Amino acid sequence: MLKFEVYQREDRTELGTVSSLVGKGGKVKFVPKNLADDSKRVAVILERKDGASALLICSENVSKGIRSKDISLANLLGFTVTEQLSRSGETINVITMPNGGGNLIEVAVDSVKVADYQPSFDLVPEDLIAF
Repeated sequence: MLKFEVYQREDRTELGTVSSLVGKGGKVKFVPKNLADDSKRVAVILERKDGASALLICSENVSKGIRSKDISLANLLGFTVTEQLSRSGETINVITMPNGGGNLIEVAVDSVKVADYQPSFDLVPEDLIAF
């Protein structure tokens, strides 16, 4: 029996988008040395207008996208900040891609016309046998 459930990750909490957490008048800062080091995830400093700041890391996919310039600063500002446990068990804040970075391709079923599938039998069994 197929059991449908609403999926929720219990190991992390969404805190808001980068822009909503920084707020009006805030800043986003990058450390050039970190940005250039492909062996590390991109670190971002979020600074509010009042000067309070927080250091976050980007997920692996976000880090790759920033470095390849597939992700712009405008994109990054709309990404979600999550609080989650690291592999070592400490609580960290991570900038993730929309949909949790799962890179899912979503298609509304109603937008696709169902089509019959007819397999092709161009292969003749004799073609599989070596003489």
